[in-house]
This record gives sequence, C-alpha cells and structure tokens, in this order.
Amino acid sequence: MNNLKYKKPAIFEKREIYKIMELYSKKISIGEWKDYSISFNNEYAIFSIYRSLKYGSSFQIKKIRRRKVYILTFQNKTLTVSDSLNKVINFLKKPNLMLIK
Repeated sequence: MNNLKYKKPAIFEKREIYKIMELYSKKISIGEWKDYSISFNNEYAIFSIYRSLKYGSSFQIKKIRRRKVYILTFQNKTLTVSDSLNKVINFLKKPNLMLIK
C-alpha cells in the first residue's frame, strides 16, 4: 500500500468567502474592481482581485494554513500581515488614494 499521505488543499472557509465577497460586491458596483479568482494548494489559498483584466491581479489575499495567517499583497508587495481576516478586509476598505500632479 502507498505510504504517501493525501493532503487536502488549503481552502477559504464559507464564512471567509462571505466576508471577502461582501467587500468585493461593493467594490465591483463602483467599478473599482473587475474580476477575481481563487487558487489552492497544500500550503495556502489565494483570493486574487483584478482591477484590470489586462495586467493581472492587483490584490491578493493569501491564507497560509500552517501559520494561520492572512497576507494582503498589492502587485506582489506585502501590504499587511494579520491573523485576522477582518483586519485584512478593513485594510481593503480604505479609500483608494492617488497622487495627482
């Protein structure tokens, strides 16, 4: 018999998806976000948010199973790390500020 353990992928729980989608629906209704994708592997799950379909994901919420932590990145730069999804979502709720010359 095969001794390899079958590992389940890391996933977002239903309540986590609900919280993310609640914010997502608000941002998409004002035209700030365009699309999303979810990917999984054994170590982490990623919820990617797209502002433009042409340039790839802008924001990513990564849930790391082993450390039980959430990481928010913007274009591959870490914005915040927290053990609470609510803190990550609150960071995304801040208004989008731009520098205008």
